[in-house]
Amino acid sequence: MSAAHVIGAGLSGLASAWHLVEHGCAVTVFDRAAKPGGLIQTLHTDHGLVETAANAFVRDDVVDGWFTRLGIEPLTPKPHSRRRYIFRDGKPRRWPLRLGETATLAVRFGAAAITRGVRARGTESMAEWGTRVTGPAATEWLLEPAMQGIYATRASALSAAAIFGGRKRGRRAMVSPPDGMGQFVTALHQLLISRGVRFEFNRAVDVLEPGVPTVIATGAPAAARLLAEGAPELAAQVRRVRVAPLATVTMFFEPHPSDTRGFGVLFPQRSGIRALGVLFNADIFDRRSQARSETWIIGDRDLGLTALPDDRLLELIAIDRRTFCGRDATALSSHITRWPQAVPVYDQAIVDLQAALPEMRPGVALAGNYVGRIGVAALLSIGEAAAHLALRTSATKH
Repeated sequence: MSAAHVIGAGLSGLASAWHLVEHGCAVTVFDRAAKPGGLIQTLHTDHGLVETAANAFVRDDVVDGWFTRLGIEPLTPKPHSRRRYIFRDGKPRRWPLRLGETATLAVRFGAAAITRGVRARGTESMAEWGTRVTGPAATEWLLEPAMQGIYATRASALSAAAIFGGRKRGRRAMVSPPDGMGQFVTALHQLLISRGVRFEFNRAVDVLEPGVPTVIATGAPAAARLLAEGAPELAAQVRRVRVAPLATVTMFFEPHPSDTRGFGVLFPQRSGIRALGVLFNADIFDRRSQARSETWIIGDRDLGLTALPDDRLLELIAIDRRTFCGRDATALSSHITRWPQAVPVYDQAIVDLQAALPEMRPGVALAGNYVGRIGVAALLSIGEAAAHLALRTSATKH
């Protein structure tokens, strides 16, 4: 039985380990943290579940296969979670564009479709693409908040080619484990242990072991350090990938008759609210809380908001919530999660990295959300692809 290593015990690393085991490898997983899951954890508090990162998977065949493999019955969203809002003119709106702006969007997009101009052009940003294809108003009140809600980065900093290359089109169904995303991580970790996978936590790896197929399932900065010796040019390319910080504040309140119900609300730059958005957790899935559960998502927006002290961050959310709700309320409890490096910035560096990946040294593969696709469902597929690539290139070498 040949040895194989996985560096990083986040979701893509755990998925990589599974597929390496399936190919008959004796797998060791290393992680500098004390437990598996990376950003994905679930806290069980007195008032309900708190997700430290993603709250669900986007459903596809790969995700369904994993739920079946782990023996977890997927929880589907509540019907009214289909209601999603964008905040404009002091109100959450299902459709934030005015009549004339909607007409402009229809005309511009229709013309672009007829002339085959919908595709990204060269190095244009998402803001440039949006202005060209949808118009300024649609870019500001639809595209910009959507990009910040997904990538925690302004549309002007995102490459249109990278975004369109890394996401599947259209809104798709979501599923979550009944007891939160941590249930999925725990079940996968236990399954791997039962298959003989060794885990070495609190263990930082600085050098790759020669001749051992290895999947690097870390963030971009750590991956660049690991690649520096054997693939310096590729390491330099990975080092160019910027990673945006993120903070989330999950708060529980007594329910109020005027509470907005649905999936959540996105806040455009000119909405008067500094948060990127808010999720209504108990409205999305059952078994989340008997209280009003809100997760406020904070990106830097070039203001350093994610680094604010806890008390100042809570003050900011209180002001934002008052602007949103029109009233004050005292939280039953609040839970802050900070990730200094959370989401890769999908700019030109991501596009360039795709072109550089064939330079990967034999027997080594990358499995991170900076290799072309983003989202927790994508990480499962990325892990599988990385395991196959590590084994294939290793076999090619020999």
